[in-house]
Amino acid sequence: MFTSEHIESQLDKILLQVQKPGRYVGGELNIVVKDWDQVQTKVALVFPDIYDIGVSNVGLKILYDEINQREDALAERAYAPWTDMDALMREHGIPLYSLESKRPLSGFDLIGFSLPYETLYTNTLNILDLSGIPVRSADRGESHPIIIAGGHAATNPEPMHAFIDAFVIGEGEEVIHEILDVVQRRKTQNTSREETLLALAKIRGVYVPKYYHVEYMDDGTVANVTTLREEVANPVIKRIVAQLPLPPIKFIVPNIEVVHNRVSVEIMRGCTRGCRFCQAGMITRPVRERSVDEIVDAAEAAINATGFEELALLSLSSSDFTYVVELVNKVSKRFKGRKLTISLPSLRIESVSVDLMDKLREHYSGGFTLAPEAATERMRRIINKFIPDEDIINTTREIYRRGWTTIKLYFMIGHPSETLEDVQAIADLCKRVIHEAAKWRA
Repeated sequence: MFTSEHIESQLDKILLQVQKPGRYVGGELNIVVKDWDQVQTKVALVFPDIYDIGVSNVGLKILYDEINQREDALAERAYAPWTDMDALMREHGIPLYSLESKRPLSGFDLIGFSLPYETLYTNTLNILDLSGIPVRSADRGESHPIIIAGGHAATNPEPMHAFIDAFVIGEGEEVIHEILDVVQRRKTQNTSREETLLALAKIRGVYVPKYYHVEYMDDGTVANVTTLREEVANPVIKRIVAQLPLPPIKFIVPNIEVVHNRVSVEIMRGCTRGCRFCQAGMITRPVRERSVDEIVDAAEAAINATGFEELALLSLSSSDFTYVVELVNKVSKRFKGRKLTISLPSLRIESVSVDLMDKLREHYSGGFTLAPEAATERMRRIINKFIPDEDIINTTREIYRRGWTTIKLYFMIGHPSETLEDVQAIADLCKRVIHEAAKWRA
């Protein structure tokens, strides 16, 4: 087993040979470092993408906070190394390690992978291999950590069923504690790996592939699922947190510039709009909201604890937040006079969204982002996000009329039933928006 001292001595030899060595050294503001020998259960939370992307992930921040609030457990982090670091680690025999204590992942009791999107599947396998852990679940023995995975891309676990010991289907704030209790018994009561996996399979919302037989149709979709043990659930019902817990406030401040250098507070979870391209909108139902005071207090505490200069109020559809006007007014008042940029993403394309952002004008830099997703009314009906062309133009007109100068439009190409005319319409609609800008600049 590699020690943290050995890993650190090896890192001294290679870090100056890689891009952005700050990705691999840890020591950031607000990390949690506990006494390894005094804590029963050790968890490595892994985001299988590079540090620049993974350190901003809100789900990982929530679990890091939840686990480290327990006295009997610790959570440390690891991310996928970039290709230069990966090659050097393999050349020098350095296993993937946690940033907090520089201990190899193979020395943890539980490794939890966050899988928000499917492109991280192959990174996950590479991380297991780089950690010296058998890639296939069937090849792991008593000395290996339990490997779990959760996130939106784990809602369909079958593509990764051979490699992950247990999947969390749904939300993790509550179930992670039940999982920790089971994993602790593996050490305190000396239960076997098999007994631990069976106990995990009995937790609501946890899918352990080895206890199920799945039959597939010719196109690769699931035809039938049968259980191999009568104690396990079929179907596995996703976990839903009835009331959102308090958001984390001690955000880790990264060593380098990352994709989202900001405080992110989730104002609501779920969306009922049912856009047919939106995986998250289907997975995160039902809608649950936080109170305005809880959001504003958490935002202020997080800003004070980190020094970040940007605040994002997150949701899938911020305009649908019941108290969005009150929230915008209170946020604007609380941070009046402070050099803080505030963003309220995922607003609907309508004039009320412009009014909301106008209230945050003191704290808002940049332009407006609108997401029609498709440029013709026909395609917007197909994807169940119908917005008349005139509503889009009217909204842009209101934006320009209030003095804003920049508008970003999001479109997707490759929709089923899309034609070349639909693609051409993207350019045509953008030209109409530019024409509106010219009117107000004249």
